[in-house]
Amino acid sequence: MKIPFHFHLVVLLLGGILFFYVLDVASLILIPLVFAALMSLFLLPLCRKLEQWNFSRGLAIASSLLVVVLGIVVIISLIYSNLISFQTDLPQMQSRSKDLVVLLQNTIAKQFQISEEQQLLWLKQNLDGLINAAGKQLNGVINSLSIYFSQLFIIPIYVFFMLYYRNIFKNFVLKIINDQHIEKATVIENQIQTVVQKYIVGLFSVVSIIAMLNITGLVLIGVKHALFFGILAGFLTIIPYIGIFIGASLPVLYALVMYDSLYIPLAVLVWFVIVQFLEGNFITPNIVGSQVSINPLVAMLALLVGGTVWGIAGMILFVPLVAICKVVLDNIPTLSPYGYLLGEGDKPVATPEQVSFWRTWLAKLRKK
Repeated sequence: MKIPFHFHLVVLLLGGILFFYVLDVASLILIPLVFAALMSLFLLPLCRKLEQWNFSRGLAIASSLLVVVLGIVVIISLIYSNLISFQTDLPQMQSRSKDLVVLLQNTIAKQFQISEEQQLLWLKQNLDGLINAAGKQLNGVINSLSIYFSQLFIIPIYVFFMLYYRNIFKNFVLKIINDQHIEKATVIENQIQTVVQKYIVGLFSVVSIIAMLNITGLVLIGVKHALFFGILAGFLTIIPYIGIFIGASLPVLYALVMYDSLYIPLAVLVWFVIVQFLEGNFITPNIVGSQVSINPLVAMLALLVGGTVWGIAGMILFVPLVAICKVVLDNIPTLSPYGYLLGEGDKPVATPEQVSFWRTWLAKLRKK
């Protein structure tokens, strides 16, 4: 019996709706598991190297996790050491904040003919509503952060057990695959591991580029603590869209309070808007997308869909997940056209003249 096309289409749509519904409902379980799986693939070469040096498997995994923890501690220490320098500016910031409030009150009184008493009365009448609205938003942020931090502490445990029992997972996959597909499954495994490693390297490359752009702009504008603001805003870009907004608001507020001219905070705002535009449209899609061999359009769509399904975590995770899907699609003949659609197209092949030129140049270097 030939099944009509519209029936296939309905089944496909229902399957897609069910798939994203399950992702949403099981997000608290799936998000830390996916983070742990990606981190396990990234740390796997280091664990294997340590095991070759006669480390036990448990000690090799613990040492690999310790390297990651030490890297995070170094970054936090660097930010904290720069944060200490703010203590010298706090008294001046408090004094200038009071002056700005007085100046704002006088400006409102002159321009809108509203006295200071009327302004205070309006604040008292509307303060309760503002506090309630801010409290609801703050509670939502705190709840979200508490969920993320609770998941953050369980990820290393998942990573440890995934690496420790990796042979069981691998043998399970091999047992459910036909013997004729074992070689292809091994190729897919190696390619997925390479893609995940390149994605993490690309992500930290983006952070480094954004941090350097932020520091350069703040130094040229003449804002103090440019190193601190630049590094903090750079690492906050790991949280797409929201992170760079938070990172930009801090130096803008600092410049607004500490400098008499409005041109400095305006210049800081314009610079961070330019950096955000470059990051969202060129840097992240091209660097991260090229590292995982997906085109920038697919990378941007992955960010949008991930943010809709899993929020901030989805923005971080969906790009490598799409790249992993591409690896699987490329290695299945009937689905390879879909993998081609996600990729960067046919890359140009070097001509014989170009190949001979590079070989001649490399040969000259070796002789020197």
